Amino acid sequence: MSVRLGRNARLYKDGVVVAFGKNISVKATAEMIKEYSMDALTPAITGPGKQSFNWTMERLYTDSEFLTDLLAGTQFDMVFAPTGSSTTAPYETWANCTILSCERTAGEAGGLLEKISGEAESVTPTDT
Repeated sequence: MSVRLGRNARLYKDGVVVAFGKNISVKATAEMIKEYSMDALTPAITGPGKQSFNWTMERLYTDSEFLTDLLAGTQFDMVFAPTGSSTTAPYETWANCTILSCERTAGEAGGLLEKISGEAESVTPTDT
């Protein structure tokens, strides 16, 4: 097992690295199904439920590409590459991503940041 440096991670949109990335977050979650009987305090049945696949990223603002994608409802595939390579394992393919939020922030110091978040339909990890 090797430790990875966060600064090496890259996010690829339709095969092209997203330039000037500052922060990347990918999150897969599942609901828990619980059914209780009337005479118990603990669940009688449990199991995995609906899954969701959310992602966020910050980057130095360069153009309106992501806002344009949000307005058009464009779907695209993304690859989260912890080592920076979208073709060398490990990496994850986040399929049919939709942008749900696009925000820009500016302050006295630093560059103009763009904060983008969205959801994918599915995730496929590749470890070998």
